[in-house]
Amino acid sequence: MSKIITNNLSLWYGGFQALKKINLAFQEKRITSIIGPSGCGKSTLLRVFNRMNDLIDGVRIEGEVLIDSADILDGDFSDLVKLRKKVGMVFQRPNPFPLSVYENIIFGLKVHHLVEKSEREQIVRESLESVMLWNDLKDKLHRNALGLSLEQKQRLCIARAIAVEPDILLMDEPCSALDPQATLKIEGLMQRLKNDYTIVIVTHNMQQAARASDDAGFMLLGELIEFDRTVEMFTAPKDKRTEDYITGRYG
Repeated sequence: MSKIITNNLSLWYGGFQALKKINLAFQEKRITSIIGPSGCGKSTLLRVFNRMNDLIDGVRIEGEVLIDSADILDGDFSDLVKLRKKVGMVFQRPNPFPLSVYENIIFGLKVHHLVEKSEREQIVRESLESVMLWNDLKDKLHRNALGLSLEQKQRLCIARAIAVEPDILLMDEPCSALDPQATLKIEGLMQRLKNDYTIVIVTHNMQQAARASDDAGFMLLGELIEFDRTVEMFTAPKDKRTEDYITGRYG
């Protein structure tokens, strides 16, 4: 079942066209990786799904983006708070707030007025358990989150995103700041999370895309060149440009 569908999606930053008629379908509760060289439109595409590009002056978008059949680009669609609850985002560098671990987790719950105070402790525990941090941090909940290791910060940011129970997790280069061991741990975490969430990741790391994703899309100069099951794309790409990029001939 398709969770996200794009139909002829195009985007301009002023006079520069960053996305060119993208047609895609992201399947529910699978991990989809978007690969391609720097500047090809990967992160721009990701930000369309929770309307973060609205924050940039001069952006113009055409086409459709359907999430659960609702076009989030439709002029009548205005509930961005609800959208950003449904579509969580994890960024390239871990960005915990300069607050305690506990306050980081409940931040979104308070913004969205989701639960009573009496329920917060249970949600904090469940969120940290989901990212395998509870045992490490259960006695440090009121310490400043900025004192955590890089890997712990990224896990905390994922926990913060899932505390509000989104349907979709967008992850923009989620492991680029981490060492190889921490990267493998985050990839393992993603495999567990896909049982409950639809995950879309942007990555420059070909090995990570091959290991971690079920489906993959290759972008080049704002165009979607190829989209397929990851194993098919990496073993038998249909477009020579995809093959050249995967094998390191450019990019």
